[in-house]
Amino acid sequence: MDDSASDAAHGNAQGDVPEGVGPEVFRERLEQVTRDGAERGAHITLDDSTLFVGDIESIESEPDTGRSRVRLRNGIIIGGLTGAAIVAALATVRFRRRHHQ
Repeated sequence: MDDSASDAAHGNAQGDVPEGVGPEVFRERLEQVTRDGAERGAHITLDDSTLFVGDIESIESEPDTGRSRVRLRNGIIIGGLTGAAIVAALATVRFRRRHHQ
């Protein structure tokens, strides 16, 4: 089996969306976790940073790319996210009480 056939059989290592699955599925799941977990102190690891889901303002489509961007309440935008990056972040969902200073 050559590398391209192996990639097709096991998913592309570059994080492309599997055939037949639109990137909106990953955005919708992250939006659901954001809604459901914000009050319970849910946080994820995204781009090697821990991020409280309550700090997420929106998850948006990047035009003409199939990738996503996460807009935070403080104005920071994390862009260029593949479906695989969002799935990886969702796999890190943990809950803890947020400490107020």
